[in-house]
Amino acid sequence: MSTDLQLRINQARKSAKENNINSHELVKLLDDCLSQMPSPSIIHEILDFSHINTVSKIIYKSNNQNIWLHKIIQLIKISNYNFGILLKQRAKLYDKKDAIIWINNGRKKTISYHALWEKIVRVRKALSHFENLSNNTSIGLLTNNQVNGALVDLACLSFGIKVIPIPLNLTPQHVSYIINHAEITQIFIGGEKGTSLWNEVRTQHDFPSISLDDLEESESGLITWEAFLELGNSINDFDINSHLMNVKINKNQSIMYTSGTTANPKGIVFNQLNIISKRFARGLALPDIGSDDIFLCYLPLFHTFGRFFELMGSIYWGACYAFAESPAFNSLLKDFKLIQPTIFISIPKRWVQLYELIETKLEIDNENEDKIENYLKNITGGNLKWGLSAAGYLDSDIFTFFQHHKINLLSGYGMTEATGGITMTPPDDYRKDSVGRALPGIELKLKEDGELYIRGPYVCSQYHKEENSEVFKNGWFY
Repeated sequence: MSTDLQLRINQARKSAKENNINSHELVKLLDDCLSQMPSPSIIHEILDFSHINTVSKIIYKSNNQNIWLHKIIQLIKISNYNFGILLKQRAKLYDKKDAIIWINNGRKKTISYHALWEKIVRVRKALSHFENLSNNTSIGLLTNNQVNGALVDLACLSFGIKVIPIPLNLTPQHVSYIINHAEITQIFIGGEKGTSLWNEVRTQHDFPSISLDDLEESESGLITWEAFLELGNSINDFDINSHLMNVKINKNQSIMYTSGTTANPKGIVFNQLNIISKRFARGLALPDIGSDDIFLCYLPLFHTFGRFFELMGSIYWGACYAFAESPAFNSLLKDFKLIQPTIFISIPKRWVQLYELIETKLEIDNENEDKIENYLKNITGGNLKWGLSAAGYLDSDIFTFFQHHKINLLSGYGMTEATGGITMTPPDDYRKDSVGRALPGIELKLKEDGELYIRGPYVCSQYHKEENSEVFKNGWFY
């Protein structure tokens, strides 16, 4: 049985690349896999093959996204397919291809998929040094967007270590609250803001603190990054596959905290299934995105859009995640030309600024269309084709302007509790003043008083240490 399935998977992969397969054949392959219950490794091959955008396009065109996703989620559960297995697959498949880009003194630096996985394993080995690395371990991340911070986050997500990104826009009192509330046992500190916040609260907490920055000597008791990595050099019997298979799909994997204003931040709990299922849902909703794409990213990695859509999403697609040097608009304009991204996700303000920049140079209403498009290509690097605006209102005229000039700018609505996106306007089907329709796998309902409530595999089921929250009722989040 397994041999037959293996041959069919190989053939389906080949046929999909040649665009010579239909949705019925693909769904049948999943059904047979579910009925025969082959080894986890064979199921993982089907899940790996399913991320290729030719497959997503076939399912998208057939309008079978929800049926397909439901079966995918069943396979994820029975085979314990977690983020570490996914990342290891991408490292093997995409090997020397760029996974991450960052900018240093005006020059691009890169990490390949193969090297990314090696670095993640090394970070995981170094974490082994801490004596209390156990089910009670909670790793804190108090940092700006940077490569080393992403490596720690990805290592924890890959190997089932609970990790808590702490927003940098909090007061020191709220930072200290999160550290205590999440019971953080080790913390990684990065950037000026992260360091400043940590210096405000460090005397209240007694556990190892590690610098993510490239310090030559220890500062204020921080373990340097290099000294941290060296902690793993003595680990010689690290069985990667065994560790990956021990990461349980329903284990609480991460807590993300709302920014909060006056009340204490709420801790939103995610398990592996929440995180993984959302990636397949996004893949089905955006079937044209694939391994040739490059994300230019400035959204903070302590928020869901930056962390889940951009960082983990780029890995899911086998695409490239590029760190913006700064979130400042003028800095982003430099990054556009250097990175030449195909995808840019932003709050509305940046799209308004791009539009206004064009408006100052050209008479938009009377200008030649080709001239506008050439100027737009010039300021965005020449390859930008996808955009998303969320977390605020953007005038529909700006959406349609970019869409008219070959940048498919989409609208969306989401919340941290739903691992980010809940709705999105479908590609090439923008509706004025709309945030689109439900993403695959999520159910939406409206109460009589207009309150929205949702459920789905990537919607969290609880707040940390709040078992009786009124917003979670009978599997729905209100």
